[in-house]
Amino acid sequence: MKKLLLVTSVLLSLGGFAALNANDSPDANKYHLTTIKWVEGIQNGLDNDNKYVVLEGRVTKQLDDDSYQFSDGTGTIELDSDIKLPVGTKIVVRGEVDQAFLHIGPLEINVASWRHDS
Repeated sequence: MKKLLLVTSVLLSLGGFAALNANDSPDANKYHLTTIKWVEGIQNGLDNDNKYVVLEGRVTKQLDDDSYQFSDGTGTIELDSDIKLPVGTKIVVRGEVDQAFLHIGPLEINVASWRHDS
């Protein structure tokens, strides 16, 4: 009986550990559908830097090789992307908030992935 309890405890512990590791993936539940207005509202919050977000909107123009202007109807923000983004097309962007502490440099989203909005 003690062996059964020990084995059960170990398996439950490993299951919890596996679930914890699964949530560490950027494709897990870290991303939250939000708006640019909300992202601007959390600016200068140390706890909010590198927060994963999902935005729906349009790239309004390309600023340089890896910077884009993006609008979702609640505001405009800069996207930093190594991935080429389509200008003018409605898309969904997943990325991380990059804070502009003390308003030095732009508040931007570092793009991890994107897809066409359906």
